Amino acid sequence: MTNPNCRIFGTGPFYRRILLGITVVLLVLRPQFSYAAAFCTITSVSAVDFGTYNVFSAQSNNNGVGSITIQCQNGMPTFVVNLSSGQSNNYLSRVMRSSGNSLNYNLYTSAARNVVWGDGTGGSSTLTVNRNTITTLSVFGKIPAGQDVAVGAYTDNINTTISF
Repeated sequence: MTNPNCRIFGTGPFYRRILLGITVVLLVLRPQFSYAAAFCTITSVSAVDFGTYNVFSAQSNNNGVGSITIQCQNGMPTFVVNLSSGQSNNYLSRVMRSSGNSLNYNLYTSAARNVVWGDGTGGSSTLTVNRNTITTLSVFGKIPAGQDVAVGAYTDNINTTISF
């Protein structure tokens, strides 16, 4: 004989509603993954100082070194650091100017001066920094030999962009 007050657990419309209710609650309590708003700060920059260029030197000379110190917070694990092409509008040969005169140079990602630092296009490469660290990146410069240029103060402006 069956007892009308005794039901087998998990059967009947009442238990289906409870089970459905528990499922909904579990979906709401599931952890959500998101990143906090990312931001980067360039905390310091030192110019690439080539010194005096020797027009009579047979070798590339005046290998200058500058630096960029960056701190990025939150967001993705790494951030991409780009340098602009400056006045030349191309990465293969940047140009400094002084009173209408031009002096070719370039900026590189390492002391070997074999990878041009740019935005990843036109034969250039980029560098990355990790989030939540303060990173100082060296900027290596080189002026090719054999440029007969007038005496003057040659300059170019390079913009640093951090992508995330």
